[in-house]
This record gives sequence, C-alpha cells and structure tokens, in this order.
Amino acid sequence: MKGDSECGGSSMPAERNRRLKMNRLFSQLQATIPRPLSKATKEVIITETIRYIKELERKKNNLEQIKELQIQSHASGTTFMLPCMANDDNCSVTVTVSANVAFFGIQTVARRGLITMILEVFSNHKAEILAANVAVNEGILTFAVTALLQIVADGEGEGEGAVEMIKREIMTL
Repeated sequence: MKGDSECGGSSMPAERNRRLKMNRLFSQLQATIPRPLSKATKEVIITETIRYIKELERKKNNLEQIKELQIQSHASGTTFMLPCMANDDNCSVTVTVSANVAFFGIQTVARRGLITMILEVFSNHKAEILAANVAVNEGILTFAVTALLQIVADGEGEGEGAVEMIKREIMTL
C-alpha cells in the first residue's frame, strides 16, 4: 500500500509539470499569432495558428511568383502587373517607370487605413508624390500615384531599386 501512494504521489508533480509546460507552450503559440485572441481556448489557438501558417505559406508562394514575374519582366520591359498579397484575388499593382518618375496603379479591397499605410511606404523611401487619385467603388479601392524617385548626383540612382522596394512593401500591406 505504501508503495502505491508513493507511486501515485510521484506522478502528481510530473503531471502538474506537464500541464504547466503545455500552458506555457500554448501561451507562446498564442503570442506568435498576429491577431489578438483574448481568453482563447486551446482549440481556437491551434485553429488560428494553422490558419496563420497556411496564410504565410500562401504569401511565400505569392512572393516566389512575384520574383519570377520580375525576372521575366526585367528582360522584356518595366511595365507589369503583380498580384497583391491581400486575400482577394482581384487585387493588383501596376507599375510604369520613366527615368526617375514612377506611376503606381493599385487596385485592392478597401480597408480602413490602407491609403495611409501606402503613403507611408512612399515617404519611407523618400519618394515625392506628384499626384495621387483615390476612388472606391463597390468596396474596391483604386489608388493611382505618380511619384518622383530619388536619384543620386552621379546619375546612377536608387530609383529602380526604390521602385522594387516600394512595390514589395505595398504588396505585403
């Protein structure tokens, strides 16, 4: 009898440690999900994590496709369409570059604060916005931007590189 109670007694701390470890791991898992999940059950945490991983895999595939398109379009010219990273398949970004002036045509599902985020991308790359037009029709945002890109004094520019970085950042919004 004494052996049974000792055996049962030693498994209790092990079970408690296992539960504490699992709770800590679930907390860490919940912290990695970008959407806040207050008081979420373990099932919700796992479901949201799986959904987030699938979203990241889809974004990775889209970025690989964009890279291929950029390689192909670089050989043929500077105007091309790129799919947006948004959940809507009707989203696109068109870019046309002439010297140090670039025209960006962005079409996506309208969301609150999106224009501000896009303008911040241009600001971060020190692109001077010459003109911008915004229209929303049936929930679809159309945003056209003409921007003057920074060119270094020796004529070599960061312009083309800036266009690529601006496109990439807009695509991930």
